[in-house]
Amino acid sequence: MINTLIIDDDNPSVLVLTERLKAFSDVQIVATAHNGEGGRNAVMKYKPDLLFLDIELPDISGLDFLSSLDKNIDWDMKVVFYTSYEKYLLQALRLQAFDFLLKPVNENELSLVMNRFYLHREGKDNLLRQNSPSRWMPLSVKSVLITTITNDKLIVRPENIGYFKYDSDRKLWKVVLNSLQYFILKHQTTADTILSYAPEFIQIHKSYIININYLYIISENSCTLLPPFNKVSELKISKMYKKKLLDKFYDM
Repeated sequence: MINTLIIDDDNPSVLVLTERLKAFSDVQIVATAHNGEGGRNAVMKYKPDLLFLDIELPDISGLDFLSSLDKNIDWDMKVVFYTSYEKYLLQALRLQAFDFLLKPVNENELSLVMNRFYLHREGKDNLLRQNSPSRWMPLSVKSVLITTITNDKLIVRPENIGYFKYDSDRKLWKVVLNSLQYFILKHQTTADTILSYAPEFIQIHKSYIININYLYIISENSCTLLPPFNKVSELKISKMYKKKLLDKFYDM
């Protein structure tokens, strides 16, 4: 069983998360706490495998709470911060939190977190099962920090990115996520910038960079991606990039 502790002063949020976690039969919620003091006692008593920690507690911030615990944790406890505020993302990452969820907790996002936890527990933290029965998708531990044209900051895992497209009229790149949302990137973003984000990004055309882990079929001059990008028909391959793409694809 995965002994799980929730520390959050908002009862409705605790109830929602508890309900969502019922989808995972081996998750056992050993306790809940509503402030830092009660949370500390519960952590030391139950030594949970997984801690869901709200960032805004009535007596201490979750970030400070985690920092104060560090010296006392002598077992493998993974911490998932969850909050209503995206402004804490960078601080959570700097504290090397295992993962991060926004309230209200989304089932798909929670599933990603739990899949990653299972794989870590099995010693396969670098792999994530793909829907296709014979494929595995590498899971990048490092998230990507992307700046949009409006100067907003997005923190995204590479496996949540399908491809990038260049708008030659506006001279701007956009990123397309697996939610099929897209964001226009800041003016200074170049193809080299995007390729530096993660090794799974590969250029197939001057206007397209794809996540190769979504690549399903290479035709003569185009490629087809796995769901949810399987209906995208515009992904052309130019001769300049085709050999490198084929080499990388067949090495997978």
